[in-house]
Amino acid sequence: MKKTALIIDDSSPHGKTIFSIDTDHASEILTYLFRSDVEEEFRQIRDIIKQQLRIREKYCKCNVSDKAANVFEMRFTRSGKNDRIYCQEIHRPGIRNVILCELFEGKKSQEIPKKIKSRIESIGGIEYEIRY
Repeated sequence: MKKTALIIDDSSPHGKTIFSIDTDHASEILTYLFRSDVEEEFRQIRDIIKQQLRIREKYCKCNVSDKAANVFEMRFTRSGKNDRIYCQEIHRPGIRNVILCELFEGKKSQEIPKKIKSRIESIGGIEYEIRY
């Protein structure tokens, strides 16, 4: 499946990390990210990624199957939340593009339910056309 993603942030200290957003889910994701109880946590996660760090409590790979090999999750846990934004990472020579694909609010357990696992796997199979 081919979808469109728009670049929303291309400024990183080393110039190698770009953030994009899936146009089908942009409104929902952006509304969530700019809530007062989420905005600062998103800035922290974005800074972690831009600095090429891997802090599992905030951003990590989704190890659900080989179909989701390029899927990562942003973890929002402040204020008693347990929300996720599932992202696809695309690597090109010298550039890492983190595409914010889908928002899942209110994760309830350690285990990933079959319904969400299948969504994560489908995110891994999406081919994106990146637009500026």
